Amino acid sequence: MKISFALLCTPAVEKMNYSGWRLEWSRVDFERRCFSLEAKHTKSARHRLIPLNDSALSVLRNQQNWVSDRCPGSPWVFASETGACITTLQKGFGAACARSGIDDFRIHDLRHTFASWLVMDGVSLYVVRDLLGHSSVTVTERYAHLSPDQGREAVQRLMAL
Repeated sequence: MKISFALLCTPAVEKMNYSGWRLEWSRVDFERRCFSLEAKHTKSARHRLIPLNDSALSVLRNQQNWVSDRCPGSPWVFASETGACITTLQKGFGAACARSGIDDFRIHDLRHTFASWLVMDGVSLYVVRDLLGHSSVTVTERYAHLSPDQGREAVQRLMAL
């Protein structure tokens, strides 16, 4: 089973990591471009819809084909060849990092990469908060330093009015 960086660098990863990668195909909605987590699967104990971008959807479609070919009938998105649910990616992720020469890097670090890239691209901290599932924007503010030009850009927009 291969999982690409495109999928790993989404809020989906942290949610799947927290819930032990127990994501069933029935919770993936390709048409609505999201997957759902029931309250019992989230740290905040709230139901959430996790949005998926084009890259993540492509990876999930490939994963769906892999599961269909190797373990038909398995309800799990992340299934072993026997159809059982894969509960951790730590070993495989560690091996991939080692092969790439990357030291001291965890799956959770991809969550920070995801948030950092969004903030650096000008996405509102409130949107990033919602994507990360933070209960307060205060927690998300740790990324605010990554967009020092946003204030200047915001006041410059007044010139267009």
